Amino acid sequence: MTRHKKTRTPRNLTTQVSFAPHTQLRRLLGRGLLVGMLAAVMIAISYKIEDLSYQNYVRDLKLDATVNVIEVRERIEKDVFARILDMNALATVIAENPDISRTDFNVKSAEFMLKYPEIKAVAAAPGQVVEMVFPLRGNEELLGTDLRADETHSARLATSLRTGEGMITGPVDLPGGGRGLKMFKPIFSEIDAGRQQLWGVLAITLDYDAFLAKVGIPEFEGRYDLLIREVSPVDPARDEVLFGDPQILDRQPIELAFNFPFGHWEFAATPNGGWPLHRPDYLIGWAQRGFLIALSLITLWYVMSLLDRRRLAEKLLSTGIEALDHGFVMFDKDRRLVAFNNKYKQLAGGSGMVRIGARYEDIVKANLEAGLIPDAVGREKEWYDEWSKRLHIKSADKEQVLADGRLIRAYDRPMEDGSVVGLRIDITDLKKAQIAAEAANKAKTDFMGVLSHELRTPLTVILGHAQLAKNIANMPVYKKLIEEIDESPETRDKIMPKLEAVNGQITKMMEALERSGNHLFTLISEILDFAKIDSGTLSMDMADVRTAGIVDPVVDQMRPMVEQKGLALTVEREDGDLHADTKRIQQVMINLISNASKFTDTGTISVRVTQDDENIFFSVKDTGIGIPEEHLAKVFEAFHQVDSTSGRKYGGTGLGLAISRDIARAHGGDLNVESVPGEGSTFTMTLPRPKATPLSEEEADVVEAMVA
Repeated sequence: MTRHKKTRTPRNLTTQVSFAPHTQLRRLLGRGLLVGMLAAVMIAISYKIEDLSYQNYVRDLKLDATVNVIEVRERIEKDVFARILDMNALATVIAENPDISRTDFNVKSAEFMLKYPEIKAVAAAPGQVVEMVFPLRGNEELLGTDLRADETHSARLATSLRTGEGMITGPVDLPGGGRGLKMFKPIFSEIDAGRQQLWGVLAITLDYDAFLAKVGIPEFEGRYDLLIREVSPVDPARDEVLFGDPQILDRQPIELAFNFPFGHWEFAATPNGGWPLHRPDYLIGWAQRGFLIALSLITLWYVMSLLDRRRLAEKLLSTGIEALDHGFVMFDKDRRLVAFNNKYKQLAGGSGMVRIGARYEDIVKANLEAGLIPDAVGREKEWYDEWSKRLHIKSADKEQVLADGRLIRAYDRPMEDGSVVGLRIDITDLKKAQIAAEAANKAKTDFMGVLSHELRTPLTVILGHAQLAKNIANMPVYKKLIEEIDESPETRDKIMPKLEAVNGQITKMMEALERSGNHLFTLISEILDFAKIDSGTLSMDMADVRTAGIVDPVVDQMRPMVEQKGLALTVEREDGDLHADTKRIQQVMINLISNASKFTDTGTISVRVTQDDENIFFSVKDTGIGIPEEHLAKVFEAFHQVDSTSGRKYGGTGLGLAISRDIARAHGGDLNVESVPGEGSTFTMTLPRPKATPLSEEEADVVEAMVA
């Protein structure tokens, strides 16, 4: 009976997996919307970061200003308190001697003025009328002045007389020119025990500008806008500005209070012109954040593109699995069916048990009960026991004969997570299977070769750009930026460290990219070489060469890498002649030394070249971890890894040794290994020495004549 098989054409496959234009447009719009939303969020975060940075900057400025303001306040407090104490002492002398003579008053006043040179005049006003002034010269017009008649501070003076506390007022224009501060201290004389009466007032005039200079206000004023005022605790309208502009209070100044016996002062300060609206380097900060945002968005777009490709690949995989001529099946770690194609269902006997969620064992039991496995008829239990063991053997596979006589090969492979993937291949026609296997092998080789070539081109570009970016300091744009920064010395010290930090970070990133790129380049080259070897197209450029010309350049090239890891590299060689492809033999030596360095943490790597009458031996010995005995026979197999787990410590494709052995054999030699776990390994490449060509009779006669 002729068996018809349903086929799937490439056209149908393409129709199933291709994205329609409107679908692609929707994906692009969705991707753009997501990128736009992320851009908005990142910009908002950047604004918040800038705001926090600005707040920190202003806080630092305020802290610095507060420290400076406190320092000036302490100077003022110290100076004013000293004056008040000395003024109180002078007032006490007068109170104890209400009938003090002009001479005694002048003596005491002179002592007071010697201590404070910025004092312009000291006056005593019994009954609030000035009767004594020192020095008299230049202050004659003060004599006879009735302090109560001065409307400027008569009200405050009345309060001072009532409370007995002194007062400071100013600045006022002095009759002799200039400005001054006025200090008044009521004097009470004792009438009898426990009773006092107002004697008068002691008045002192200070040179306003000299006082400010003494406490350092002009120096401080060069950096800050200042305000010093006397504050009335009961009547704000009576606040009196001693120095500065009251508008400073509208700029959120640093404010400190003075509490003198003569009144309450307030000291306010802001940087000249107020607090800055931005940090000095805020433009650079925005440029850096803009660069990071752009880089992040580009990365996101790229990742989303990869995800779209992955979805397409998954759809391709799903369609491809269904298009397989072989049965495909996958079970989870609990041996429940999670994926299969129609071909598997057909090969499984069309049993109703083949459905998502069904247990693997139940499907097999159903087929056994239905007699769909001829090989198991009459020995179902024994067959089932043998079959169940295969799930725990990684390399297990078994041929089965179906009820209709077809022969299939069943492959079941457990994966790391405990799940099982299976393949059911119809191998009835052995010849067809052989041809299919050869075609598959050729397709694999061609794919690897094409893939390697296609990857090397963009990778070369990537490495080139990485090398350029690593030397960003040599780029004209960077040099131009440095020149522009140098034109602003006041900002250079702040900008250059950050620019150098960015330069260092980019250099490190590019160095890491270059290392990874070179590693990837090596892996791609190994895959390409393996593809050439597998297809028989690997060419050899044979020539006569000395062993020193092979070994010395390799040792010079590999020594920095080996010594950087803290290992010693020793060389012992005998120089000899060899007919070989120099580059390929050096490739083998580089691979052997690289492997030795990779698997050796401490100790020595020894390179040794010896020879006998027929062969030359290139040996690389290490003191590394060694190779377990069960892996010695497999280390030269393609893609073989001693540690094949996903978290293995040592990377690589597993092609290096396979390629190296093929190169050695292409030269008529071989590559072998000896190893002791925990002590190290020795790889020895054996290459035949060139055989001497017999001399012709004429050449022999010439040689004989030369010897004679």
